[in-house]
Amino acid sequence: MLRGMSFRQFMEWRAYADMEPFDEVRADQRTADIVRTLINLNRGKRKAISLEDCVLKFGTKPQLPAEVLRAQAVAEVEGTMEFLMMFQGNAAVGKG
Repeated sequence: MLRGMSFRQFMEWRAYADMEPFDEVRADQRTADIVRTLINLNRGKRKAISLEDCVLKFGTKPQLPAEVLRAQAVAEVEGTMEFLMMFQGNAAVGKG
């Protein structure tokens, strides 16, 4: 697509994207708005919820201690290796 697009066309698309974003953040907000509308239409006498209440939140997990993270990482690697070895028809890793 970029081979057939002039620099001017590219800059026009950039300007349009600045005015009317169509990235993932905007998609999440549109979806949250639909969810909020459906919930608020069926809320009865409860207080209406805000758009912010419906937007997906990423990166908000509490941080686990380093030793727990390391143990999880080791278990994931061992599980992956065991699966790959089974897939290849070899004996299980670390079961010796």
